[in-house]
Amino acid sequence: MIRDILVNLAQGVETDRACDFAASLAANFGAHLTGLSVAYEIDVPPFYMGALPTDFIDAQVLENQAAAEKASARFTATASASGVAHEVRSLSASLGVAANSFAEMARLFDLTVVAQPDPDRPGPEEVIAETVLIESGRAVLIVPYVQTKPFSAERAVVAWDGSRPAARALAEALPLLHRTKEVEIFRVVSHRDEEDTVGADVVRHLAHHGLNAKVRKLPVTSGEPIAAAILNEVADQGADFVVMGGYGHSRIRELVMGGVTREILATMTVPVLMAH
Repeated sequence: MIRDILVNLAQGVETDRACDFAASLAANFGAHLTGLSVAYEIDVPPFYMGALPTDFIDAQVLENQAAAEKASARFTATASASGVAHEVRSLSASLGVAANSFAEMARLFDLTVVAQPDPDRPGPEEVIAETVLIESGRAVLIVPYVQTKPFSAERAVVAWDGSRPAARALAEALPLLHRTKEVEIFRVVSHRDEEDTVGADVVRHLAHHGLNAKVRKLPVTSGEPIAAAILNEVADQGADFVVMGGYGHSRIRELVMGGVTREILATMTVPVLMAH
């Protein structure tokens, strides 16, 4: 069961999608919800320090503190309205320190909720999401920046490639999958007639947990984006969330060459539970 949820609180937005979703998730599971609000410190390279007026730095610090306080107040109001037990924690740190501290916190929570990076509003979300996914050792639920619906688990798509991260994600998603009516194991294969004993093994495993799942294979041509295939399947099935492994390759390789994880993070349309 999910009893203890952590969420990173957004700043500079009118609506915190991750916070709202986490509150609805906590209400559904009867879980305790903790929000982390960060007053980001200005991380100025030493060779720039002399060029920045002291009053500018002081004003920025005060602005960041005010934004953190506003995020805390919004979280408290949202959690209270949802009727969930909650607490808010505060931290003053640079982005790098905050991301690592958040990942360490996440190790002692059943599930961590973060927001998808919004390409039209640059912020700390990408660093936060990637760091907690890689460093926490726990599953992370990423909420789209366009999310409007509360938590729902009617249909789920499990993107299964047999990897270690996928196995971790599937194991940690079991409490969510038990709330579903339909679970699809989605397999991207190279040939339509390829025998898929792996998919059948996943179905067998879930059956022992009392879950009925089906397998769908999708043959893709060489070079066709796997992330696009996953998201198309999500749209076709009307899925409420996706379960998948994150960063099967190194982050450097994904950063330089691209990868399924980064493509999903950039283009996801429903909440995605990932584990590394």
